[in-house]
Amino acid sequence: MRKIIMRKIILYIIPAFILGLPVSLQAQQTPMISQYMMNKFLVNPALAGVKGYTNISFTARQQYSMLENEPQTFILSGDTRLLEDSWIRRKQKVEKKAKNASRNKNIGIGGYFFNDRNGITNRTGLQFTYAYHINFDNQYQLSFGLSVIGYQFKLDARNALIYSTNDPLLNNHKTTFFVPDANAGIYVSGKGLYAGLSASQLFGSYIKLGQNKFENYKTLRHFYLVGGYKWLVSHAVVLEPSLLARSTVDAFVMDATLRLFYQTDYWIGATYRTNKTLALMAGFMVDDVYLGYAYDATLGAIQNYSGGSHELMVGIRLGDNSTRRSRWLRPDVSEIGE
Repeated sequence: MRKIIMRKIILYIIPAFILGLPVSLQAQQTPMISQYMMNKFLVNPALAGVKGYTNISFTARQQYSMLENEPQTFILSGDTRLLEDSWIRRKQKVEKKAKNASRNKNIGIGGYFFNDRNGITNRTGLQFTYAYHINFDNQYQLSFGLSVIGYQFKLDARNALIYSTNDPLLNNHKTTFFVPDANAGIYVSGKGLYAGLSASQLFGSYIKLGQNKFENYKTLRHFYLVGGYKWLVSHAVVLEPSLLARSTVDAFVMDATLRLFYQTDYWIGATYRTNKTLALMAGFMVDDVYLGYAYDATLGAIQNYSGGSHELMVGIRLGDNSTRRSRWLRPDVSEIGE
């Protein structure tokens, strides 16, 4: 019965969410990460510790390289499961005895530090995450995550084109303020299938300077839907088609991605984004260390003026759940690339 319930969650969460999303092409407030599938924790807090190992990664992204003051994003993240030996290098010998999961071993934690610069705005902050994972029939895992976040928002209007001299926010020229917020998510995976739904900037905070609140300036809630399947073509080749939908009340963008893995340690892929962007990516993993690179090319009218976008992700995974942990964390095709 549980197996049927989990299949329904995976198969119906995607179309139900997509049909309810508004469609528009206005700008979004949070950065886009082309290689999100290498570290889905960046778009869904429920992924903290989802696979049982400790993951530490650094992501650097530069968009529209030919433009002045081009958007730049830097993220240092880490997440883990509260399990014994979750930090042990995979080359080291660990206990091979399978154990049943206890309640405290369902907990994952994580966090990241980020800096996101976009034009005259700059956000620098920290996020802390708690996740809880539930096993179903040793085949599926249902995860919930909640994050608290705080960041410093800087607005430097010295280089801005101000169309109204009466704008009280931009006329401050250089403004700094603190924004508290929260993110939440749900994720289900098993037998190569995965799907997740998350929301960020839940507070929808208004910009405040002292006692003054600016009604026209607020953070928008962002919603993310991710889903995919890892198809074992042969003992050495895996194909992974996936979708990522991003939405605010005003904007909708979808990524359609196909990645090919060879011997699980080498991969190439391509993404088409509905805002007329094509991304090509490649990466490899040696022992515990992985590295991925993506190049985004704009296909719209500004392609000759904006330049491409470059993204680099490097990380390390500690812990080997093929030889340790609870039986329900044993590896299968769903482990590849996560």
